[in-house]
Amino acid sequence: MIINGIEININRQRFLVEAMNDLCPFLKWVCRDGQLLWEDDPNLRPSDDVIEEKIEELISREPIKLLRVHRDRLIAETDWWVLPDRTPSSEQLAYRQALRDLPDTATPVLDPTSRLGISGVDWPVKPQ
Repeated sequence: MIINGIEININRQRFLVEAMNDLCPFLKWVCRDGQLLWEDDPNLRPSDDVIEEKIEELISREPIKLLRVHRDRLIAETDWWVLPDRTPSSEQLAYRQALRDLPDTATPVLDPTSRLGISGVDWPVKPQ
């Protein structure tokens, strides 16, 4: 898959499994080497187009998902700043707020060259 001119190696099998769990949570199927094998009535299965649409939807949500994972880690690292026996500085509070706001303010894109797997995010600078 090519996104913003960069070839992205996406583990489609992972997204296929996630799509099937969303679309068919009660049907019995297995995914082997990227192929679906049905153990239930194949007439109950969604069409290939529906499955592919769901996979594309999940892939499109991946950048914001990766952003949230890293953002949550950064917030957790600073949770001690706001313990009841501490008084956080205004810079610390602003940093934590900026992290919480990122999903609404950033437009991350998948980037295999980035350590986080995404780029296009202006991460706030952690105060001392």
